[in-house]
Amino acid sequence: MPPAEDRAERAERILDAAAELLLRAGYRRTTVEDVAERAGVGKGTVYLHWKNREELFLAVLLRESVRSLEDLVAALEADPLAVGLARLTAIQYANVLGRPLLRAGYADDAGTLGKLLPKLHTKLDPRHQEAFVDYLELLAANDLLRADRPARELAVAYQAVLHGFLRAAHPPELIADTVAHAFEPAALSTRQLRAVAPRVLELFTESVALDRKQIERAY
Repeated sequence: MPPAEDRAERAERILDAAAELLLRAGYRRTTVEDVAERAGVGKGTVYLHWKNREELFLAVLLRESVRSLEDLVAALEADPLAVGLARLTAIQYANVLGRPLLRAGYADDAGTLGKLLPKLHTKLDPRHQEAFVDYLELLAANDLLRADRPARELAVAYQAVLHGFLRAAHPPELIADTVAHAFEPAALSTRQLRAVAPRVLELFTESVALDRKQIERAY
């Protein structure tokens, strides 16, 4: 068995090849043989990491999702005042639009991804889903989010808004304005934003670590 570092490098190379072919030919027309050839490995080597074709391509999407979250964490580290829901949404929305595979998923581009995106959520650690609710509850407890509905209900409404905007690919400024009017109080306290920023950053950093661990289980 090759060293862990070699296995990880090989797995990343396979995922790179799969991502490239997904964008070029789409899910239905891309085979494991195609991916193996592009990655410079044997077909059996791909199956050492992922048990079937669907698992391989779900890993590609999960890696894209993790990378978009890593970009979000970097943005929050650079600007702690961006932890409010509207500004955070604009950042992450732009991250997704800048990643063609994620954008194709939210746009229901069946030619590129088939029906993979809904299945991606089954690959996320359950604590990832809870982290977003925790984030909303933290905002609400600090008067940075409307408090007339439970955070879990607001999360459902928020996801509907986000997915609708991603399908249409409207500019980030428009979704930020919509989220601000629908979910935030009229004015946000800079002091409160600074106060919650460390915990918000911690929540999203933990989500990145959980999801990256899911990917690396195949390495």
